[in-house]
Amino acid sequence: MSEVGLKLSRPAVYLDQWVWIRLARANVGRPQHNEDQRVLEAVRAAAAKGVLFPLSATHYAETGRILDWRQRKDLTDVVAPISLMQTIRAQPVLMRHQFLVALHETLGRPAFRPPRHAVLGVGVHWAFSGVQAFFKVVNNEGQVIDVDRTRLRHLNEYAEAAVFTGPVPDDLLGLIDLGYVPPRDLENRPGSRVEYERWLSEQLGDRSPDADDLRALVMAREIHHEYTDLLNGIFAEYRLTLSMITGGSTGMASRAKAVAFMERVPTARISADMKALLFRNKRRSWSWNMLRDIDALSLAIPYCHVVVTDRDAADLLRRTGAGIRHDTNVVAKLHSLPELLDDLTSSMGNVGSKTGWDEIGPSDGEYHLQTPEPLPYDDRIAGASMRLVDASGRALVMPNSGAKSVRQRHY
Repeated sequence: MSEVGLKLSRPAVYLDQWVWIRLARANVGRPQHNEDQRVLEAVRAAAAKGVLFPLSATHYAETGRILDWRQRKDLTDVVAPISLMQTIRAQPVLMRHQFLVALHETLGRPAFRPPRHAVLGVGVHWAFSGVQAFFKVVNNEGQVIDVDRTRLRHLNEYAEAAVFTGPVPDDLLGLIDLGYVPPRDLENRPGSRVEYERWLSEQLGDRSPDADDLRALVMAREIHHEYTDLLNGIFAEYRLTLSMITGGSTGMASRAKAVAFMERVPTARISADMKALLFRNKRRSWSWNMLRDIDALSLAIPYCHVVVTDRDAADLLRRTGAGIRHDTNVVAKLHSLPELLDDLTSSMGNVGSKTGWDEIGPSDGEYHLQTPEPLPYDDRIAGASMRLVDASGRALVMPNSGAKSVRQRHY
């Protein structure tokens, strides 16, 4: 796979969650470091010129863990106007495309190189399911009704920001009664991904495989553990088997073929390489923060031009060679970001302002965080309701209950 060829067409900068938190603190007059206000101004200026600052599913998960609603709201007040709630598509959808390209290059099936997927979309549904969804007015027959598109966009901007912020304290108990599970409670459920990493770390505790052996083991584990369902679906669709990828005359030959295949899948390779380095350090203990960082960075590196992360993650990425391989500038020092943004904006030319929001309505020049005004009433919307639908008008369920008041609005 052409690793540089995955890049978004417009300059894209992925900011780790801690960066957004630093910017939010600066926005409310409590900067953690003196240079944070300068960074915030540089990020806003770059966004105004067309640089993308996409979010990922990891940002939603980590924001949901913040217990204080006011802190989450302060974070949203910075994140939404800069990112426009544009999100990197759900990992399984992008991974399917990466695997299909690797299979095409390795086995010639599918026969034609899979076309590029749309990577950037809008909102929580795009980040978690890979489907673009907006709130629209739907009548009793399930038909979408055309209404004032500017106001409809305002309503959807508000709804996406509300979902990112999460439920207000007064709503929380009622939402739990309806089945809402706080993110921290989800993490503590048995059989979690982090439990599995801890188990494998214990299994490796008495062993000292060399770096190549450990990397091959982790890659094989990723095929059988992280990507089983995805690969089984692809194999069934194209009448393939795992042995067609990994089959060899000897065990070492099979291992070499499996590693070579995984090296063609950018996100899987970055993830496995980062995990292998962590398993080598027996003093490291696995945590949800670590797993979320690997998920987010392994997805951001192939598609974004700049990634700002913490020093630990940046060091792991440097050792994997992922940044150089994908021509991605990995940054750990936040104060160096303004100069990088100057370089991006000076070379980007006229990139236009088209976004995924254009499907729902035109921009009026600002991102709306306040409760929208009701749509003007007319006879066409008598008995209609505001529903979350995909492009075909099929009703969907919001992954989070932050926009509950919008979803239940009737006319």
